[in-house]
Amino acid sequence: MKAMSRPAAPYRFLTACFVLLFLAGFGGSLPLPSNLDAISAVQLKRHLSFLASAELGGRYTLSAGNRIAARYLAAQLEAFGYRGAATDGSFFQKIPFVTRTGGQDSRLMLEGAPKPFVHGEDFILRDPAATLPNLSLEAEMVFVGYGASHPKMDAYQMVNAEGRIVLCLASGTPDVLAGESLPNDWREKAALEHGARAMLFVPDEKLAAGWDQAAAYARRRSVPRVRPKAAATTPGQPAIPTFLLSPAAAESFLAPFNLTLAQVHEAARTGAALPSVAAQRRCTIRTTENERVEYGQNVVGILDGADPKLKHEYVVLSAHYDHLPAQGDVIFPGADDDGSGTAAVLELARVFAEGERPKRSIFILFNTGEEMGLLGSGYFTDQEPLVPLEAIVANFNIDMIGRSRPPGDDRRENAELTDRDSVFLIGPDKHSRQLFELSEQTNAATVQLRLDYTYNDEAHPMRLFYRSDHWNFAKRGIPIVFYFTGLHADYHRPTDTVDKIDFEKMARITKLVYATAWRTANREQRFDLDVWKSRERTTPNR
Repeated sequence: MKAMSRPAAPYRFLTACFVLLFLAGFGGSLPLPSNLDAISAVQLKRHLSFLASAELGGRYTLSAGNRIAARYLAAQLEAFGYRGAATDGSFFQKIPFVTRTGGQDSRLMLEGAPKPFVHGEDFILRDPAATLPNLSLEAEMVFVGYGASHPKMDAYQMVNAEGRIVLCLASGTPDVLAGESLPNDWREKAALEHGARAMLFVPDEKLAAGWDQAAAYARRRSVPRVRPKAAATTPGQPAIPTFLLSPAAAESFLAPFNLTLAQVHEAARTGAALPSVAAQRRCTIRTTENERVEYGQNVVGILDGADPKLKHEYVVLSAHYDHLPAQGDVIFPGADDDGSGTAAVLELARVFAEGERPKRSIFILFNTGEEMGLLGSGYFTDQEPLVPLEAIVANFNIDMIGRSRPPGDDRRENAELTDRDSVFLIGPDKHSRQLFELSEQTNAATVQLRLDYTYNDEAHPMRLFYRSDHWNFAKRGIPIVFYFTGLHADYHRPTDTVDKIDFEKMARITKLVYATAWRTANREQRFDLDVWKSRERTTPNR
């Protein structure tokens, strides 16, 4: 989608006048909240000065400073009159973060090879989501081609796999088995049934081409990730360790069988048979992995709506309160990223509670783990929604709204930073034309900022549509608006400090979010989903 352009200044003035007349005279839109001017730059600065203080150390997801920040946010919500939205009634949605260690010490050793093969470089787990087994094994190897054991073709007929390590192609089916209905794990089942103790897979052409990416993913196992939902164990699932070799390692392991990777790939392309061969060459597998679980938390609260029916629908206001780990004595305060959004949502929570109660309920979501890959919001939408996702009318997400580019600032790092009267908007037109129109009308009727849609294009090289917590709602078909004032020279640096925040501009943006969210919460009907709707995509790391 192309970036939306703004009309010339005279037309903007006429448009604003028309919108104001429409709002005032025709009754086609909702009124504005009566306490709009209660949004306070002083309150915003008070919250942010605490959240970005040196004592909190940067609010890294698994740090004590992050937990202190969470306690502060929860205490404020409780004082405003919100109720805890977590399953236990508290304000803390606990999130298990798993760190796996030890893989760097895991090795394969091939008799006669000059050096060991290292996990994450020369081999990885066949299933990247699995845990490395604590394995110490030495055995001879057999090569079984495609690894099939079937009445039409039994690769194990000519070799004895009992107590040995099986080497076979990771994918592909010989012509003789074309059209046969085979389970997904037929190779593993065959090896297990014939007494094999482990399997080494030779990568097919596609896996070989993508090896660098797969290996990089495996090396990131030492980075904390959210533990996925426990999957039900498939009945009869074979319990055999399986590893995928790199193309270079595969060449070394095929050599004792007088085969090359090119020969194996050529056979797989044509469906030709591959030999079954035993080799008097021993392989040693030593793998170990330990798992450490630590808990982080989203901070969650609900202000119940006034309408008996509509209060079971929710407007979600979100920001991430985590930032980066300290490096020795150097901390990353994260005043703009995203202390600014966190302070704004906290101020929004206050004015919603103090003003006329909206018809729908207001759900406050302070996400953690955003800097690690949108993990907190992903946990909320994908693993433990605390309210039904279908009951969420819209998500208004705020991430970095505290900065303005001063006049005369010609630094390249600040070239995309908005001026004092502008804000980037991303997403209001992605699901519903009605939300886009409401957003535009509300801005014209209130703070009259310049709404810049530069980053609204999903194909924009910066891909900002996918880089903050709103994405986890958008991919589920939930209408979103993301408010953002631009990247700058202090982004992810120790210099992202409170003294550089433009609190007056921050207050104007917060007023815009408040008025837009308040109107959304009071609409008689939900937004029509007539545009983008739901399209699942892979979330890139921030």
